[in-house]
Amino acid sequence: MVRIMPKILLIAQGAHIARYAARLRGSLPDSEDLAIVVAHMEDAVEIAKKHAGTDTEALIARGTTADLLREAGISLPVVEIPIGDAEISDSLKRARRLAGSDATIGFIGFKNVIVPVRSFLETLNVRIRLYEIHSSSQFHEQFALAKSEGVSVIVGGVRAVELAGTAGFRTVLMDSSLSSLAQAYAQARSIIDAVAVEKKKRQETQTILNSVSDAIVSIDGEGRLLELNRLARQIFGVGAKGAAEKAGDIFTPDECAWINQAIQTGEEVVGAILERQGRKYALRAVPVTVEGKPQGAVVSLQEINVLQNMEAAVRKGLYQRGNVARYVFADIKGTSAEFRAAVEMAERFSRLQSNVLIIGDTGTGKEMFAQSIHNASPRSKNSFVAVNCGAIPENLLESELFGYDDGAFSGAKRGGRPGLFELAHGGTLFLDEVSQMGQAGQVSLLRALQEQQIRRVGGHDVIPVDVRVVAASNVNLYDLVRDNSFRKDLYYRLGVLIVRIPPLNRRIGDISVLAKDFLAHYRALFVKKMAFTDSALAELESFAWDGNIRQLKNFCERVVALADKESVDGDFIRRELYNSYWSEKMPSLPAGGVSDAGDPLVIKGRVVTRSRLEELLSRHRGNKEAISRELNVSRTTLWKLLKKNQIA
Repeated sequence: MVRIMPKILLIAQGAHIARYAARLRGSLPDSEDLAIVVAHMEDAVEIAKKHAGTDTEALIARGTTADLLREAGISLPVVEIPIGDAEISDSLKRARRLAGSDATIGFIGFKNVIVPVRSFLETLNVRIRLYEIHSSSQFHEQFALAKSEGVSVIVGGVRAVELAGTAGFRTVLMDSSLSSLAQAYAQARSIIDAVAVEKKKRQETQTILNSVSDAIVSIDGEGRLLELNRLARQIFGVGAKGAAEKAGDIFTPDECAWINQAIQTGEEVVGAILERQGRKYALRAVPVTVEGKPQGAVVSLQEINVLQNMEAAVRKGLYQRGNVARYVFADIKGTSAEFRAAVEMAERFSRLQSNVLIIGDTGTGKEMFAQSIHNASPRSKNSFVAVNCGAIPENLLESELFGYDDGAFSGAKRGGRPGLFELAHGGTLFLDEVSQMGQAGQVSLLRALQEQQIRRVGGHDVIPVDVRVVAASNVNLYDLVRDNSFRKDLYYRLGVLIVRIPPLNRRIGDISVLAKDFLAHYRALFVKKMAFTDSALAELESFAWDGNIRQLKNFCERVVALADKESVDGDFIRRELYNSYWSEKMPSLPAGGVSDAGDPLVIKGRVVTRSRLEELLSRHRGNKEAISRELNVSRTTLWKLLKKNQIA
């Protein structure tokens, strides 16, 4: 028969406490959970050690014995039997009966005895001698003091009473009441219940951590390991008991630096690659914050091969259902008034259900606007399907837009295929370069927009569709309407809400903002350190950028790829603009840099030599306004270029 150990062990310092404890146990519904032993001081410690590691979950003791149990480092919570007003009052009454009303009474003991006695006596305004000790060796010293002060009766605990009797004092043992024992038992029970709840939560957390496909490591602010799930233990070779204690035991110094960065900055850190046992893992450190302050980090590891396969599967699934909108309005960079007005108008339009027409030059970011409108709309959880109307042959446009049934034409996919309208049902259909759609396609599109239903090619069934159309054009569609090359009725269907994106050369100040953003992107991609100087930004601002944002982005990629210095200056930008965009008929840059005679300067997308500027100054007798008109630039731009190149 297996012996079941009690959950709570009450160590009584004498038979009197044991009797009260027995009465308490008899009143409990779970009396088998309480065991009682009579022991004191070091003997109590030895008994408690034997119960550690068994089913016993808490200890109850009094005074000095409780202190010794805590100091012994026993892995069990210790609940101290409190000394209440009832115990103090009863001891005082017994001491007075023993010594008489005129006798001097002394209470002696450790701090946990003296503190409650002092509070009780101060409340009653009773003068009793108190002798506080900090170790057993002080008993004799305090007894001598008590005798010199005329104390005849000593009140204290078991040890104090034993020694006081030897020293010739009459003694009164400060007993524990049944209510104090019951209070200690209730506290022990609460501790056991709290530990059980915490243990259950810990087991649930560990189960959750072990069920995920990532390796998870939890670290506190001091770098101590708190939790590792099963996969993490396998990767790092840590046993169930946990041989590792610090992050440095399982991570390299460089890996620890990534983790510490998350803890110190309070920001998520991704991108580190960790290699163990011939496998590579992507490391992600997420800070754990308490009241806004980082207190540690949770590190997750994903095997790169698994991550890549999963990403490929997700992408395949998404593109089978339609495209996804990746951009939001926060991704659209620019601060110029005209551009921000266009963004704010698009944001207002996104909340509506009407069709939107976006007009802007090639490279101004029309699809970014379209995706942002979709993601800010009530349709954001549904499909965003994009199609370039100029890339689809006229004879295939109808089958692409509306789909086809089985056997509709030679080469048709068995079972048919849904069209873009069906894929975009409930979401947004983005028609890019809609101006290049032929007349037949325009008629079919108009019918679908009017009826909100389509019929597949070769099919007979009418399919209702709920689609919001966002169209885009790099030319003014109304001009095409007046030329009779675009249907007027389709224009009014598409252009319910119109957003005009200004070209980059009209967005004052935005060129520098975008250039810095693109530089940061390609700097990280090519693992380089570099920055634009003020002169470089001035050169970029002076260029026409007929290809708009796309041209600027591609040029910044070229700059990062070619630059071999951390500081990119104006001379480098001017030279690369010339190399990238000027024809062979224009004057070339000299190998030695800028000369006084014929070096080309970039002004609004044109090459103007220094000698040409000096000739204009001479001919117009220094009239900057006349020179600005001839070059078609602002006076401010002309002044900056003249000053930068030291031309009077």
